[in-house]
Amino acid sequence: MRSLLPRPLVWCFGVLVFLSLAVAIPLPAAQSPSPESISLDDGLRQLADRVVAIPNFDGPVRLGFLHDANFDNDTAKDWQDSFRQDLESRHVSVVEDPAATPLRIGVVETPTQLVLSAATRVADKDEVRLVAFPRATFRLASLPVAPVRLEKQLVYQSADRILDASSIWNGGSSGMVILTYRNGGLDALRMDSSGAVQQSASLTGAGPLLSRDPRAEISVQSDANSVILPAKTCQFNWAAPADAKCHTAKVAWREPTVLTPSCGAGGWKLLANGSDWTTDDFLQAVPDSSTQKGSAAVGSDFPGPILSINGEQNPSSALVVTRNLRTGDYEVYKITLVCGN
Repeated sequence: MRSLLPRPLVWCFGVLVFLSLAVAIPLPAAQSPSPESISLDDGLRQLADRVVAIPNFDGPVRLGFLHDANFDNDTAKDWQDSFRQDLESRHVSVVEDPAATPLRIGVVETPTQLVLSAATRVADKDEVRLVAFPRATFRLASLPVAPVRLEKQLVYQSADRILDASSIWNGGSSGMVILTYRNGGLDALRMDSSGAVQQSASLTGAGPLLSRDPRAEISVQSDANSVILPAKTCQFNWAAPADAKCHTAKVAWREPTVLTPSCGAGGWKLLANGSDWTTDDFLQAVPDSSTQKGSAAVGSDFPGPILSINGEQNPSSALVVTRNLRTGDYEVYKITLVCGN
């Protein structure tokens, strides 16, 4: 269905929301009535003041809302009703008439801020207004509550390109396997729990990877080791890794990892962008169940793009591969979802 918002404004608002969600760029904080404790309603009132102050702005207006997935439907309805009342108290008529001036209102979260936005078009000019507050200044009742947090630990780093990492699923054994890419070929490194290399295997049987942006996933379960490549799957064993048995297969890349903390706070899906190799990344743990209604996402910053996420033997942990843009090294982190704020 064709958008009722003019094309330039659609683009402007889309970019605004994308930046607010995906890039943790600090925005100037608005003046708040109480610097130590404010509410979402306080921010909405300030946004309404900025909207009615737009030159030549006049009603009636038709409201449209966009909110972060962290705000459940009930919460969203509450703040939408509050903003509608704020406008009407400032003598701006809110109607459902398709011919009325569209006013798009958004509420999104960055890792550090809550950003309120308003976008409209007045006299052939796109007008955007922002109100941003540090998350820490909001009263707890104003934002959804996350009953968990993410902890991370650097467990391995190397100048060699790391494509993937997997924990060793083998009864009492512990440790991990790193899949590296050097000179067009794949190597698997088996490590103990301290990160010391126990065995190195050149997977020449898998053939060369000619792509400028190679992708591969490794799975280690007991004595069944496999590598998934863009057009084939290979099985190997540590006794004779060069004899990897490969066959053409339809690619079935790993599904998003879902972690479950020990306190039983439901499943949390790990998500990251990873598409821009020139910027830092942000790992989010997002509620994966309707029973977690009202819970906010939690996250952790990384020093570069996240290249792979692989669930561990422990359902509350995962291995994350990233490239550190400051050092140029590839790094493997152990991520654990723990209970408590």
